[in-house]
Amino acid sequence: MVNKKGAVELSIGTVVIIVLAMTMLILGLVLIRGIFRGATENVDDINEKVKEEIKNLFVDDSERAILKLTESTAKVKQGSEFGVAFGVKNTERGAIGSQNFQYTTILDDPQIKENCGVSKETAEKWIKFGSGSLSVRPGEVDAERIKVVVPEDSPLCETKYRILIYRSDKGESPNSPYADLSFFVKIESKGLF
Repeated sequence: MVNKKGAVELSIGTVVIIVLAMTMLILGLVLIRGIFRGATENVDDINEKVKEEIKNLFVDDSERAILKLTESTAKVKQGSEFGVAFGVKNTERGAIGSQNFQYTTILDDPQIKENCGVSKETAEKWIKFGSGSLSVRPGEVDAERIKVVVPEDSPLCETKYRILIYRSDKGESPNSPYADLSFFVKIESKGLF
């Protein structure tokens, strides 16, 4: 008799623990889903605000592209990353439908080895998402970002990059672009803080 009572108590205790564990698991999953949903919505909201800010920077109708950087220099600490936003305006009038604009980011520093002590290939690897395309309707503006990712062991120096925007279907290329934007990257010490 004593053994049967102990077995029943053990199984009830086990069932209670399993029910509590499942409840905690479900609550945890709901919490994590809520956190990620909020984070995703915040990122989407920030992206839209950046695009709106870039659209507001086009004050002249003849401007084709614009770079969103203060002082046209991206100051990046060693071991960190920095986003460079730019916008493209389709200045074609009377065109029907969107036009496809390609962009590519290139290093524009023939003295990179002397200035920074790194090869051209190494400096080009600091740019992530530096190529792509945008579909822009006539008279409209669209924006995109590239990332500058600087390794911790990179030298403290300054170099220059260019974003070349072109339309292949219009005979444009990186050598004869629709728009050409340039910016500087200044690598700073990560310091103690």
